[in-house]
Amino acid sequence: MKRFGLGLAMAASLLFVLPLTVGGCNISCACSVTPDPRWTTTPIGTGEAAISGAKFAGVPSMTAERIVGPNRRTFYSATAPNTIALVDGDSGIVVEVVLEDQMPNDGTASATEDSVRAAAQAFMTRIGMTTTGFSESVQLIQRAGVAAYDIKWTQLGTVEVPQFEVLANASTGAAFAYVDLRMMWSLTAPVIGRQKASELALAAHAVPGEAAVSAQLGIDFGSGSQNSSWLVGVGMPDASPSGSSEGALFSVDAVTGKATLIQN
Repeated sequence: MKRFGLGLAMAASLLFVLPLTVGGCNISCACSVTPDPRWTTTPIGTGEAAISGAKFAGVPSMTAERIVGPNRRTFYSATAPNTIALVDGDSGIVVEVVLEDQMPNDGTASATEDSVRAAAQAFMTRIGMTTTGFSESVQLIQRAGVAAYDIKWTQLGTVEVPQFEVLANASTGAAFAYVDLRMMWSLTAPVIGRQKASELALAAHAVPGEAAVSAQLGIDFGSGSQNSSWLVGVGMPDASPSGSSEGALFSVDAVTGKATLIQN
């Protein structure tokens, strides 16, 4: 019995020396086991993914479909009007949320750093994520004529690798994207909003009198890493019920702003 007790004591002491991850629990140096409340023991389905995505996105309901994620991992894309959430199929963790109607469409940076910090913190609080014990960084990013604040959290006393990220509109101060970086799957949230993407497509086509007819944001991992792009249809106004006819279709990278003609 004494040897058995000594063995337990030695094993317990190792938990405070080695950083480990055990089935949905995080064990790190000098820390206790902290269960992740969103971790599940079995893969989830479309219904569970839709419920989880809606909770994080703050919408009543979403529809989910299975997609191939990074490293050919099973992901679910949960969608609602102007909203996308990516859910890991094995753990049930919501790894990304994009609120399209809050995305930046210009390069104005009128929101204060304090206001975007508050908006990012409010988003984290609403989804039940605590930032206690984390250091916070804020950086202004400007791409293709839009501006956003990138807020990241890194756990104190660990390797300087950010674990959570929230992006906020530099003009309005509203949070528009959330990314869980803990899995290190090279997730990159889109930054360019619908209006700016439409402007970039029209500028690339350069046909006088044309207008943007449609614009839909899509996310895929066909290249192995995240690709976020707007499919923008452009055309001339006419007398049809829609008021215009689609003449060309562009793919506009929602991170870089590059517009590529895919159908004319």
